[in-house]
Amino acid sequence: MPYIDYTYYTDEFQGEEVDEQTFNKYVRRASDLIDQVTNYVIAKYQFENLATFIQNQVKKATAAQVEFYVVKGNPAELDAGEEVSNVSIGSFSYQEGNDNRSSKQANRISPNTLEYLRTTGLLYRGLDVVHRAYY
Repeated sequence: MPYIDYTYYTDEFQGEEVDEQTFNKYVRRASDLIDQVTNYVIAKYQFENLATFIQNQVKKATAAQVEFYVVKGNPAELDAGEEVSNVSIGSFSYQEGNDNRSSKQANRISPNTLEYLRTTGLLYRGLDVVHRAYY
C-alpha cells in the first residue's frame, strides 16, 4: 500500500518533478522500502491507527524516498547496489573515498527518509515491552 499519492508529492511535499506514471512505480517501491526499514511495524499496527505525527513523518519519508529515486535514477539499479568505486585506465586510477558507507542501505535509502523516520520510534529494533508478567 503506497503511503502517499501523486497530489501529496507534488502539492504538499513539492518534490522534484516526475510524471504520474513514473511516480506510481516509484511510490510502491518507496513504500515497500519504508516497510522493510521499519521492520513492518506500520503494517502490524495499521497506518491509520498510528498517531497523526507518525503518519505525517511516514508520508514525508515516503515522499523523500520517491524524490531520491527521481534524482538518482531507477530504484532497481539502486537496490542492486552495483556502483563502480574503482576505475583504472592505463596509469590513471580513480578510487572512491571511504565515506563510512559500510551499511548495504547507505546507497539505496535517502538520508532524509531516515531522518523523518528517526523521530517516530519506528526504527527501534529492541524488544517489545511486556506489560503484564503473568496473564
